[in-house]
Amino acid sequence: MNVLLINCRKLSWMQESKGTIPVSLICLAAVLRDAGYAPTVLDLSIAPIEAGDSSDEGLLSMIEQHISKLNPTIIGFNCFVSQHLPFIIKATDRIRKIAPDIHLTVGGAHPTLFAEEILNNCPAIDSVILGEGEEQVVALAKAVENRKLTDLEFIQAITYRVNGKVITNPRKSYIADLDALPQAAWDLIRLEDYYSDHTGWHNPKDLNIQLSVPILTSRSCPFNCNFCACHKTMGRTFRMRSPMKVVDEIEHLNKEYGMNYFGFIDDNVNLNKDHVIEICNQIIQRKLNIQFEPTCGLYLGRVDEDIAYALGKAGCVFARLPIEHGNDYMRNTVINKNLSREQIFRAKKLLKDNGMRVSTMSIMGFPEDTPQTLQDTYDLLVELKADLNYVFNLIPFPGTKVFDQAKKEGLSLTTFSEEQIWKGEIDLDPVQKVQQYYLKPKNMSFEQLDYYRDKFNEIRVMNLELL
Repeated sequence: MNVLLINCRKLSWMQESKGTIPVSLICLAAVLRDAGYAPTVLDLSIAPIEAGDSSDEGLLSMIEQHISKLNPTIIGFNCFVSQHLPFIIKATDRIRKIAPDIHLTVGGAHPTLFAEEILNNCPAIDSVILGEGEEQVVALAKAVENRKLTDLEFIQAITYRVNGKVITNPRKSYIADLDALPQAAWDLIRLEDYYSDHTGWHNPKDLNIQLSVPILTSRSCPFNCNFCACHKTMGRTFRMRSPMKVVDEIEHLNKEYGMNYFGFIDDNVNLNKDHVIEICNQIIQRKLNIQFEPTCGLYLGRVDEDIAYALGKAGCVFARLPIEHGNDYMRNTVINKNLSREQIFRAKKLLKDNGMRVSTMSIMGFPEDTPQTLQDTYDLLVELKADLNYVFNLIPFPGTKVFDQAKKEGLSLTTFSEEQIWKGEIDLDPVQKVQQYYLKPKNMSFEQLDYYRDKFNEIRVMNLELL
């Protein structure tokens, strides 16, 4: 049985990227293949798009061609961000007309949050897989293959429709043994399709870097930051792949595909000290000539001499410091970061001493922000002297505490309906190439926000060598 897995097109803020490697889809493809099915990954994010083409007709034609070629029984869409849903709705409506018997399913963070709204309003979509989906997609495939959709009632963490009624089976558990999962199906994509220019990257080994390959060493986050909703998809129980399995995958990509730069995309790659150090030791023992970085940043409260040394020796060349805020009250009471000023400065020094460039990541524009709290962030960043400083305007993503707060207290700058939220019609730009505010702090004017926005932009680069 053929299964077609589709990654959506690039959005406007992604246009400089060659595409986003669909890690979730190649993980799902791997378990489907192990179960005896024939998965194909269609990544529309790397499809050539004519200048000014906003109709999606070319992408819809590509989907139709794959349907004609593969005759898939199931098509699954990865809704990577909220703004992908309008295209998915358009695509599933088109597919339903030309191939009415295909089971159409959707997964990802946004549909996990709004599964019932989607199924109640989008008759072309048959099901939504909620959060972590390897077990669900295989069970779904078996039910569809055997034409026993009544078996869906035995699958956890899925929303589906029976006789016009939308039913949600709640999640009972997450995958405890990540090593039991097969390695991601890297052979189903062409890594060279994602190559781009990395000549400006910190590259002390002088490697020919074509791509930062995403690697997942663990899942979930036990913390409770008010701007984050990752627990909605992966839960709060921290689960780890064995260091040997992680480095097996890195070695495979290095030896078979020539990949030499990796990005650990965990929410908390160093939460467990022994785990991250053993990954580093495995890289060293196998003499892998690679470089890497923790893409989502390090948990600074756990950075010590041992971890910093192991990272530097194994090839970590860049470290992100998720400080979030320079004001202690904002960082620890409002955001729930549980991170002291002393830990921030200590972690930065240890990482720099072990050869890494460091960048900070902070957020401005929380409801509780004031000119003084933002001045505290500015002062901390100037004193810290990291190589790069990224201060982002707060985005109140659906599913976060700050989203609920902004909605309850009427702080959102855009008046939007519940329908616009689940439909993904709210333009939330994570890259923020065009600086914009999504909510107004209760005790700040726009002029004050602009003043600090300009101040933060001025100190983005602290290391003159990076200019």
